[in-house]
Amino acid sequence: MSELIHQIENRIGNRWNLLATVCVAALLANGAAMAGNADDADHPTVWIELGGQLERMDSTQARFDTPFEHLDSTAYQPISPLDAQHTPRYAIGGEGKISFDAGHDWVFSAAVRYGRSNGNRHTHQQTQGPQNKYIPTGSGTLTVPVPYSKATYSDTKAKHKESHVVMDFMAGKDVGLGLFGRHSTSVLSAGVRFAQFSTRSDVDIHARPNLDLQNMLESAGGVWYLINFNNYHMTGHSDRSFRGIGPSIVWEGSAPFLGNADTATFNVDFGINGALLFGRQKAQVEQHLTKHHFTDSGFFSGVYTTAHEPPVSTGRSRSVVVPNVGGFAGVSLHLPSASVSLGYRADFFFGAQDGGIEARKMFNRDFHGPYLTFSVGL
Repeated sequence: MSELIHQIENRIGNRWNLLATVCVAALLANGAAMAGNADDADHPTVWIELGGQLERMDSTQARFDTPFEHLDSTAYQPISPLDAQHTPRYAIGGEGKISFDAGHDWVFSAAVRYGRSNGNRHTHQQTQGPQNKYIPTGSGTLTVPVPYSKATYSDTKAKHKESHVVMDFMAGKDVGLGLFGRHSTSVLSAGVRFAQFSTRSDVDIHARPNLDLQNMLESAGGVWYLINFNNYHMTGHSDRSFRGIGPSIVWEGSAPFLGNADTATFNVDFGINGALLFGRQKAQVEQHLTKHHFTDSGFFSGVYTTAHEPPVSTGRSRSVVVPNVGGFAGVSLHLPSASVSLGYRADFFFGAQDGGIEARKMFNRDFHGPYLTFSVGL
């Protein structure tokens, strides 16, 4: 099965640019011919649509997780290093579409949707340790300054970048003209969908979760005390991507509920789509942890010992088949040669991303949110 997918990817996926060029050229040639020979000149034969969307995204990767991030520490309140690694929840982008009315209820279209998000988060938290230590003596108390007044802390920097592109080349036919009333449409289309997703993350964490300051004692040699703590430093980097192409099918409908078709109507728009994408999934992940142990006993002189955990560095690449389903619903204002649409759209790509750290772990790529488009007919 993997060999078949690999062959399909080599024959189709690596040539998607050529496919896109050929499809667009064919659409343009067909549209120009139909526009020049259209028998029905009372409505546009070419539609150009532009718009934008705000899309909610769910987490698509595991967070860099080490044992020190789970220690019980006031330095992790209210935001722990794990919580600070959340990827951006929203992406913004644009979309465009060109469609041609070829006559006899046939419609050809080419569409592209692009989105991106960036996140840059810096979280610093620390607790205030004791400024002085009071030691009982035979004549009262002895005040000793404590050099570690900033007792515990955590400092997390997380950067995330994400982008996605979805392209469709479709040929459709109105299979139910008037099915939802006069001047309604019901178009069933088939074609090709191409999708590309990429994410990049960088995480840098410094932490001293706990500090052990034991009681100080006075002796003939001076003031003795014991302080123990661990400083941790973790860095993580990941690059993940998916690129796939495959057959797609779409059903779209529009039904007027108010207005006059000769002037303007308000329509209810809806649609569902499905695709099966053959492509390649990649992940490059690196992680490194360093632990510094510090012991200070007597006269504020301490000793550091350093331990380096074995670094994690892995690269994975795999051929996959990604099912894709989606849909939209909205309302629109239709004029004879223009329209404005507002609605909500969702697209789900199942198992599209390898979001694991040391081992492969499948995550879905889900996009859903409001959109606004403007169309002009020529």
